[in-house]
Amino acid sequence: MATLTKLLAAFAGLLLAAGPAHGQPAPLAFGVLNQQSPALTAERWNPILHYVSTASGVPLQLRMGRTVQETDTMMARGDFDFVFTNHNFQSEFDSLGFKVIARWAGEPIRAVIAVPADSPIQHLHQLEGKRVSFPSTDAFVAYAVPLVALKRAGVRVEQVFGGNQEGTLAQLKARRVEAGAANSRFLNQYAEREHVQFREIYVSEGFPDLAVIAHPRVPAATVERVRRALLGMSSDAAAASVLTLAKSKGFEPATDRDYDGVRRIYRLVGQ
Repeated sequence: MATLTKLLAAFAGLLLAAGPAHGQPAPLAFGVLNQQSPALTAERWNPILHYVSTASGVPLQLRMGRTVQETDTMMARGDFDFVFTNHNFQSEFDSLGFKVIARWAGEPIRAVIAVPADSPIQHLHQLEGKRVSFPSTDAFVAYAVPLVALKRAGVRVEQVFGGNQEGTLAQLKARRVEAGAANSRFLNQYAEREHVQFREIYVSEGFPDLAVIAHPRVPAATVERVRRALLGMSSDAAAASVLTLAKSKGFEPATDRDYDGVRRIYRLVGQ
């Protein structure tokens, strides 16, 4: 019963669009890419957005679709004022005009293809014809990057999809697939949380972590207030517990040009 209550509370915080209090501005929609389940996304992002809303004076509300594809569709039709994603760097979204204002801080993210720790598979070539899980065909570091690596190695695999990174790693943990592709950060966090060991057989070059982007309709002054609040988290003692819960170092400055390498990889896979 306690678990059910916790889940319902998380979903409520994530999905319900409660109206603003009398005299208060309506919250701006902050979209988050489906890297985890809605409940885990809410657990990580609601405290971040509460902090940023308070620090910036700009009320923000977490929103996302039920699937990666639905979230991308919401982004394309302008449902979000801000988004945490890197899917906007696909060519189909070039005309949207989103502006990069920050990125998740820390080490660059890398694509990892992993196998169970006791798997006999040691190299990419041994994946020929094997079942490999990816979050979705829209994923950057967990699909586009490893797909380029597999093509360069001349390896064809049976593609299986987990819906998000949690789903892909759950498939690998349950041994429904021989290998799984994931963001290096999520792989380590999942392995620690689930007490499971994986072995990496491919690790890519580094890429900047996901960006926070702003829709062009949002006034520049509002965007700047949100940007400053995000960048200030890492040095604000009031944000320390929020960042600890999110397993985050905060956010750091970023520009659109930082993601030229992301665009290049998407183009190589025809996206």
